[in-house]
Amino acid sequence: MEYIKKNKKAWENAFDSRSGSYAEDLKDKLLHETNPFLHKDFLDTLPIQAFENKNIAQYCCNNGRELLQLSRHSVSSAVGFDLAENMVAYANTIAKDLSLPAKFIQTNILEISSDYNHFFDYGIITVGAICWFENLHLLFKKIAETLKPGATLYLHEIHPFQNMLATPSEPDYNEDQPKALAYDYFIKKVWEEHGMGYMSNETISATFTSFSHSLSSILNALTQNHFEILELKEYDYCVGNLLTSLNHQGIPLSMILTAKRK
Repeated sequence: MEYIKKNKKAWENAFDSRSGSYAEDLKDKLLHETNPFLHKDFLDTLPIQAFENKNIAQYCCNNGRELLQLSRHSVSSAVGFDLAENMVAYANTIAKDLSLPAKFIQTNILEISSDYNHFFDYGIITVGAICWFENLHLLFKKIAETLKPGATLYLHEIHPFQNMLATPSEPDYNEDQPKALAYDYFIKKVWEEHGMGYMSNETISATFTSFSHSLSSILNALTQNHFEILELKEYDYCVGNLLTSLNHQGIPLSMILTAKRK
């Protein structure tokens, strides 16, 4: 999967060239704020009290901030998996400095070690993760392997409907009609983009490859890999800061899905 190797380089490039303020306050927020990183609706969905003495995983953990936050709740262990070596190293440094029961492992999510088979009681996937995988069946197959039977997976994501809308930075964006549908919902499109705007300058040379997925493709990939869908919540606000001007206008822009490993 050549695109995954290229994305690894792109993420590491983005983190190395991150803006001076990005992630610099992570440690301070963990020390002084109750809920610095997880969206309130997602946090309300998680059974925080049940995490005590349990093993928790985060798939595509980025710099580890969300899992570090959850690791403060008396968990037995918290393990984050991510592709980028420098972000994993950064997260491990924060965990060590704050004496938190969290560790971070650099790996392609599709190649998580069998040492973690049937290890976790809970798994989380947060906003902007599943778009980096061309084949969701392979993604949820691997995640299912890491979870114990009866474990719960929580997915907080951009709503697939949002993929039909152009963002202000795209050439298809219509300022006069921001709700106009610009893209085919069912298209099997490969997105090639430069930079990671929230982290670093858009002009960096490394290219990210991502993919659009329909809601049915997400649900089918889960149910075909031993998951039972327990709940799907849809929200009319953007969680990726790309289309916040369309918040609360009746458009599905984000979602939280809860699934149980059979």
